[in-house]
Amino acid sequence: MEEKRLLMNWGYMSYLEDGEGDTTLVFIHGAGNRGSIWNKVMEHLKSDFQVIAPDLPGHGRSSCILHKSIEGYAQSIREFLETLNLQEVFLIGHSMGGAITIKTVPQCPQVKGAVLVGTGAQLKVNTKLLKGLQENFVESVGTMARWCFSKGTREELIEEARDMMLQAGRDVLYRDMYACSVYSGTEDLKKFDIPTLVVCGEKDVMTPVDLSRDLVTQIKGSKLKLIPNSGHMVHLEQPQTLAKAIKDWWIGLTQ
Repeated sequence: MEEKRLLMNWGYMSYLEDGEGDTTLVFIHGAGNRGSIWNKVMEHLKSDFQVIAPDLPGHGRSSCILHKSIEGYAQSIREFLETLNLQEVFLIGHSMGGAITIKTVPQCPQVKGAVLVGTGAQLKVNTKLLKGLQENFVESVGTMARWCFSKGTREELIEEARDMMLQAGRDVLYRDMYACSVYSGTEDLKKFDIPTLVVCGEKDVMTPVDLSRDLVTQIKGSKLKLIPNSGHMVHLEQPQTLAKAIKDWWIGLTQ
């Protein structure tokens, strides 16, 4: 993956890019993460698509601007797509990134399809977790990292997610989780008129399967794909399975 930087009106947005093809897949990461968390999925897709994974503002190597709302992040993604002049885009968002996708799509006609991974029309956050992120950050991140995976997940994957959130820092992760807690995409989903794939790990306890089933009832023509043996971090636990689900769904759209 090639790392690039794009000058925006608020600073630099860092992103990873690879692959080739007429269709561009833009991957939007979740709370306290960065674009590289999608690497394993993008490796399986780059032979068929142009793949791009930005670091959201304040995350990874992007300029340090802290958003308090999903709408703020969505505006940054809209500016990112426009600045790159991308015309045939599929947005793929995980968790908070899925919420950002839901807020972005109705205002971006260049987005032709969406994949919503482990997300929902609302993303309620445990109030004890929010408090813990402020008062006992390291311990709370460790707990949160374990909640993100199914039982029996390799320890190195849990450590990868935990270290990424720790590197994001207290302010970034807390603001992200708070933004999720007050977010609602219900009105935006009424304007969702593009092909949509909804994906969830069967063992997801952070955004349970019922949230994904609810999305399918709200998005006309959408498809639901449940990933076995996976929790919330589908793209780390089952990257090849997720990549295949995305590619198979896309092929179905083009036939």
